[in-house]
Parts: sequence; structure tokens; C-alpha cells
Amino acid sequence: MNLAEFTQLRRDDAQLRTVDTHDIPGPERTLLLGYTCERDTWHVYVRGAHLHVLVYDHVTRAVVRYEKHFYWQAADLVPDKRVYPESTDLGFARLLASHGVELPFTTFDQARCDRVTQTPFHGALYDSATNGLAVEGSS
Repeated sequence: MNLAEFTQLRRDDAQLRTVDTHDIPGPERTLLLGYTCERDTWHVYVRGAHLHVLVYDHVTRAVVRYEKHFYWQAADLVPDKRVYPESTDLGFARLLASHGVELPFTTFDQARCDRVTQTPFHGALYDSATNGLAVEGSS
């Protein structure tokens, strides 16, 4: 098998494993922030009783995708390009790793870490009233 087939095989295996909101104790917060191959921002956060995945164009601020569920397939919570380690919850990263999902981290940035450490949300949130972006943390 080639690398693409190997990657897909691992992703298929991870698809069978789910992540539930009960698996993630603690306050509402960003669980993972990264970006896609199209350079859209990928924000996974817990708010209320749901896990939210919000993908948006960071330049135009247009929502590309938004979904919220009580549980997700583990592999569906990770973008296809990179994840910022400073904006990834350690417990969430360990949970995904225990489900066989590898996180494609980018280089650690201490300055960015210093900016986001005290903010619960590191990216925009979805506003259902406007079907657009709402509050944004430091991203």
C-alpha cells in the first residue's frame, strides 16, 4: 500500500470511534484550532451540551461549514492540514490519540501561546441568530 492508502486506512479505523460531550469535562472552551488545505480556519469547541465544528474563511469571515452534535466520529474533528498546538486542549488531544487519530500539529509559537492562554475560545464562534460569526478570541 502507498502512503495515501495507509493514511486512509488509519482514518477509516478512526472513523469507527466516537467522541462524546461526556468525554470532555471542564468549562466551555476551544478544544482544537487549526486550518484546512484551503486555508480556512477550523475551530472545534465545546459549548453547552454540544461539540461544535466551525470552519470559516478568516479573511472574508464567511462560514464555510458549521455543525454541532452530542457526539462525533473522532476523525471528523481534525482538519486536513494543520492544528495549532497552543490552541489544542491537552485532554482532548489525548482523547483523540487514544482513538487512533493523529493531530497534524504545526510549529509551536510561544508568542501566540502567550496571547491565547487566558481566553477560553481561541477563534470565532457560530451565531445561530445571524448564521454567521460571533465572538472571537485571539486567533
